[in-house]
Amino acid sequence: MSPAPTNLLRAALLASFLVTAGVAPRVVQAAIYRCQAPDGGMVYTDRPCSELGATPSPAGDLSIGQAGQRRRATPRFGCARNLPELVLRVANAINQQDTNQLAGVYHWAGMSGGQSVAILRRLDAVAHRPLAGIVQVGPQTMQSVDGVVSDEEYYAKRPISQTPVALRIEQSTGDGISPSNTVFGLQRHFGCWWIRG
Repeated sequence: MSPAPTNLLRAALLASFLVTAGVAPRVVQAAIYRCQAPDGGMVYTDRPCSELGATPSPAGDLSIGQAGQRRRATPRFGCARNLPELVLRVANAINQQDTNQLAGVYHWAGMSGGQSVAILRRLDAVAHRPLAGIVQVGPQTMQSVDGVVSDEEYYAKRPISQTPVALRIEQSTGDGISPSNTVFGLQRHFGCWWIRG
């Protein structure tokens, strides 16, 4: 290839890159607040904790996508090694409307082809609804058949910190008004946290 066509090709590639860079999506500015609910559970939301009647947790807010600022608890490469990192990855995926990123934190082990298609459609729907918050769901308390706690001494005088068993994704539907909640179970596998179900 002679130098003239090579230079022309390089110029065309550079021009196309500059044009696409001009129309590429800008970095979204958002903050994810980590709050402690009155019942002791953790809530992750895009609104300040005080609006939810909660208090800021010791980790504070997690800045996401703010250019030029230091970010805390940013996801590492690989899998989510702890629950706050998993929550951050789920929030990032939904805020970016990225189904593939959300699928990247899903526990696919043992899934058949038919099941995976249905799950992927569900993840796509979740990824394309506006995120209001992510709530860690703890294990259910033991209750009798009629719904009344059978042993009053079962409860401690102060909240007991228990490992959550699920994440509730709180969103709004396409109209922006109607709430939509999706619950994913939590799975720990090979030292990583995943969503499932």
